[in-house]
Amino acid sequence: MAGAMTGTLNHNKLQVFDLPKISGPTVLPLGEMEVNRTAHAVKAMAHPLRLQLLCILGTREISVQDLTRRVHRTSQSNISQHLSQMLERGILDNRKVGNQVLYRIRDTRVLTLIGMMKAVFCSD
Repeated sequence: MAGAMTGTLNHNKLQVFDLPKISGPTVLPLGEMEVNRTAHAVKAMAHPLRLQLLCILGTREISVQDLTRRVHRTSQSNISQHLSQMLERGILDNRKVGNQVLYRIRDTRVLTLIGMMKAVFCSD
């Protein structure tokens, strides 16, 4: 909806900002395959912990143990479950090196999407 106002809670204050206007046609045609792939990717990132893990991964490979050290208030088992969900949905790849499994973002366009979400929802 062009020109719609949206509010977000920021430190118990309501922050209101204009969403960018979409010029041109308001219909953005996507085929069924693209719609499904996009929905699965967005759903995979729609959990705060999964989004945090993706931000930590960035463009590098990191083991579950290192991710657990960087993320507080959760267990290695919980992190492994979230990584597994993103792996199944094609967001992540992994490889085994010795006794460690290293995870990485499969497609750097995910990072572009995260950057866009940050610009829209986290900017002051």
